[in-house]
Amino acid sequence: MSLALHNVDVALDGATVLHDITLGIGAGCTALIGPNGAGKSTLLRACAGDGRWLDGLVVRGGITLDGAALHQFSPAALARRRAFLLQQQPERLHLPVCELLCLAAWPHGGSGQRGEALYREALALWELEVLAGRHYDGLSGGERQRVQLARTWLQMRLHPNPGERLWLLDEPQTALDLPHQQLLRTRLGAEAASGATVLFSTHDLNFALRTADRVIALRDGRVLADGTPAELADPALLASVFGVSFSCHIHPGDGRPWVMPD
Repeated sequence: MSLALHNVDVALDGATVLHDITLGIGAGCTALIGPNGAGKSTLLRACAGDGRWLDGLVVRGGITLDGAALHQFSPAALARRRAFLLQQQPERLHLPVCELLCLAAWPHGGSGQRGEALYREALALWELEVLAGRHYDGLSGGERQRVQLARTWLQMRLHPNPGERLWLLDEPQTALDLPHQQLLRTRLGAEAASGATVLFSTHDLNFALRTADRVIALRDGRVLADGTPAELADPALLASVFGVSFSCHIHPGDGRPWVMPD
């Protein structure tokens, strides 16, 4: 699976927030990092196809999925191929968790026996069995995030071909406690290893460096760096992205880079 951006500019409410982005993103796990306002969320929205439906968002340039222009996909066809986890979810969503998860089956034409099995697996995987009958708007922030992650997981797993799954996740570890952050890292790694394409944004640099195979740094709507976690864990480079000094280390557990602002 290949997601490609060709000289993409994105304007939001008349102001250009992404400038001349050219990227190719394939199977594996890629993280977007950068300061507030760098354009991470806007880039994910553009890749999700939100330029057609979000008021005030205008995308110029080309975005293709497996060589086909993103705007050529119908909403249902696009939803079968990609799932988009927003950074901010609606708080007043008065639906039981079980019904919210079942919405993931809509683009796939219903669930069937396989869908029912995956639904039960999603509840177990994200530890939601005791919450299935509760209303979403009565849950804590971390519980809501697990529900949204389960919905995203279910939507993608209903597509039978891992190589055609595109995960777009905006700050997916938001509000999660440490055990569920570790669970998230494990699941993203497993999806990437299966051949899926995972693209997520985060303000947690160590989450990015320890989870992703590739890290893209944005600042002021432009790509400043694109490389492996080891290549991005450079004090001078990170200082140019975030405007603060860093010290870089090697994590004793997995040998991945680990950074701290000075």
